[in-house]
Amino acid sequence: MITKHSVKVGACPECDANISFSKSPFLGQQKTCPECRSDLEVIGLSPIELDWAYDYDDDDYDDADYTDDF
Repeated sequence: MITKHSVKVGACPECDANISFSKSPFLGQQKTCPECRSDLEVIGLSPIELDWAYDYDDDDYDDADYTDDF
């Protein structure tokens, strides 16, 4: 018996390309847009909503540089 799986699709916020998921996506899942190569993250499931993925290693904020001199 062959069953047909429905493909889940979301839209890239950068270029509006369709991003396909062969399996059910999960919150926080990351994908790369095949059109514009943006790093994306699933932020909504019904409907599938994508946003740019936050890169924690590329954070410009450095705790050592912060001073509270107000």
